[in-house]
Amino acid sequence: MLSLTQQRLSNGCEVLVVRLSRVPVVALVVLYRVGSQDEAPHQAGLAHLVEHLAFGTSAYLAREEFDLYCTDAGGTNNAMTTYSYTIYTMVLPQYQLPLGLWLEGSRMRALNFTEQEFITQQHVILEELQETVYNQPYARWRDIQAQNAFAPHCPYHWTVHGSLQTVAALTVQDAREFSRRYYRPDNAVVSICGDVDPAYALELSERFLGNIPSESGLLVRRDFSPECRRGDVVAVLPDAVPLSAVFLSFHCGGYVAPEFLQVQALADILGGGRSSRLYRALLLRQGLASDVGAFLDARQWSSLLTCYAFAATPETTAEVLRDALGEQLRHLVREGITAEEVECSRNRLQTAYAALLQHPSGVAEEVALNAAFWGDPERAFRLMDEYAQLTAEHLTECARQVFLPEHSVATVVVPE
Repeated sequence: MLSLTQQRLSNGCEVLVVRLSRVPVVALVVLYRVGSQDEAPHQAGLAHLVEHLAFGTSAYLAREEFDLYCTDAGGTNNAMTTYSYTIYTMVLPQYQLPLGLWLEGSRMRALNFTEQEFITQQHVILEELQETVYNQPYARWRDIQAQNAFAPHCPYHWTVHGSLQTVAALTVQDAREFSRRYYRPDNAVVSICGDVDPAYALELSERFLGNIPSESGLLVRRDFSPECRRGDVVAVLPDAVPLSAVFLSFHCGGYVAPEFLQVQALADILGGGRSSRLYRALLLRQGLASDVGAFLDARQWSSLLTCYAFAATPETTAEVLRDALGEQLRHLVREGITAEEVECSRNRLQTAYAALLQHPSGVAEEVALNAAFWGDPERAFRLMDEYAQLTAEHLTECARQVFLPEHSVATVVVPE
């Protein structure tokens, strides 16, 4: 097992260091506990917009200098916003760790983006939405799913990217207030992984991050209750598509729910590749679908396990697809899961996770996530063993608890 060193700075920032000496690089991850679930309904898409703005003018940097410093030093960087967190990942040569912490410290101390930067990034996101959602076949089903799966007052009633209307209505003051409220040391987990001495990494973290003040007052958090969930719902979306598609989703637990890994394995058994149940049944045997799959849309409070199928021919209606998906789920619950299926799924999940841990950035991200939501960064190193403990009995019982009509939300896309 890899060794982990952790320390909480005086301003509340949590720092984690994992020494990985096999490559001469260092990965620096900063995770902020803020995502679209912290937005107000009329500000949907704000967290994602602030993520874009975080690469602009900040405490020590002018517009575009963040990327220039990083790439000139031989590094790369990326970012992602989810429902539950925003994460920034940077990979640099080992000796450039001071530069990386200085760059991250600049935006943690203050995002000073101008109104022109705000307008530019707002337009970028609006163009992205037009291209990838509103003008893309089948892409709007997630918006419809969110609206029907959760009540209007719930933080999951909208997607991470928001809508054209809500993003266009955002103001520069909205973004400044949001970044000031959440981009603060006591709301951040900093994870460092690579060929670096832990004591040196902690010393640098204290030097570049430890003197950044946290905003006074408690963090503003939205809340979630099980009553937010809606079940036994069918929503139909007429769209400019050639064939019907069905997305059948089921409510299940969030990150720390005891059944989290079991639901992950269920999704893999149902839709993980050509040996999966849905592929063998709906494509190979029945010829009803041209594409099928299943995945777990994981979130902090409440996740969704989604099975989907795209029709193979115009004669295959949405009703036929939905019945076929439902029959496979009923068969799974009725007959149970085999030991062979569990072993195959376990091997796939472990292999994918092991591949993730081969790179310092994968280790740093997993450690940060486990610290932020499980309160246990070393869980990242035990996850392989937890996958090994999955059994057919546990997965079958989990399926019987999840695949219930009152937990289901069907989103049906049909040709206009």
